[in-house]
Amino acid sequence: MIQYKLVEDLVFQKLHNESSGHDYYHAQRVLKNALEISSIYDINIDVIKASCLIHDLIDHKLDDKHKSSTKQIKEVLIQSQFSTEEITHIFDIIENISYSKGNIPSSLEGKIVQDADRLDALGAIGIARTFAFGGKKGRLIYGPKDDKANSVAHFYDKLFKLTELMNTHEAKELAVKRTAFMEEFILELQKETNYNTLK
Repeated sequence: MIQYKLVEDLVFQKLHNESSGHDYYHAQRVLKNALEISSIYDINIDVIKASCLIHDLIDHKLDDKHKSSTKQIKEVLIQSQFSTEEITHIFDIIENISYSKGNIPSSLEGKIVQDADRLDALGAIGIARTFAFGGKKGRLIYGPKDDKANSVAHFYDKLFKLTELMNTHEAKELAVKRTAFMEEFILELQKETNYNTLK
């Protein structure tokens, strides 16, 4: 029987005080999203759960304090009773789901985890995470239209594109609703700041 507590303990230990939006609670939300998306599919739910929980532990966006080594993660997965094949599958997923790499995981489990992670970049929580990450990186909230190094630019560069990149119909339906909420927010922000007229 899989010992999820060992996996959760590692994630909590590493990410409970991470402030860029890739924290322990993000991992839990990604897991919740994945369970909602995957309810109608015949998949390895253990692989999905573990992948959701640990997916950011190797993310290049995190500093060394919040990352784990591949060796440490594998040791915890072995202790948690995952098989060699499942561990290989989990690493194939977490190494291929990031937006920046531009990959689509080969397995259905990987596609579901990728969708679940991307859903957490959308909606109200997506807005909160965008500005948390921007602040952590020293970015302005907004700037001139041709300035890509601010948080509002991130909505146009990435977030508004995610709906069309979803792998599953279930995730796409959820993404449409969350994106509409973000679009309303950006419209209101434009009214309040006129950021799109800045030089």
